[in-house]
Amino acid sequence: MRQRNSPQWVLGEIPQVPREKIEREIADAKMIIQGWKRSYMKIAEEIGGGEFLCEEYWDEIQEFASPYLYRMVMCGFITREEYVEFMRFCEGQVEELRDHIRRIEEKLGG
Repeated sequence: MRQRNSPQWVLGEIPQVPREKIEREIADAKMIIQGWKRSYMKIAEEIGGGEFLCEEYWDEIQEFASPYLYRMVMCGFITREEYVEFMRFCEGQVEELRDHIRRIEEKLGG
């Protein structure tokens, strides 16, 4: 007899997720954010700077990563403090991009 592949949870209830999986999701999200930063750094090198790239990078974080992590808060998978910590990590990544752009612009201007 073939078993049905139905979820083991009831609609409206949030399934239990092992903490290791949640931590891996957060680590993966951070890796994605860092990958985006490297892409923006490369663009900055190609065009010789561009502070606007920091705004675009932050907008991308706000549009894709922030809602994903916030949903994890709403589902009870992470705490608000963990969400804030993640967003501080993101802010730090934007500042690293900003510093990178400043160095490029100083090198070209000086």
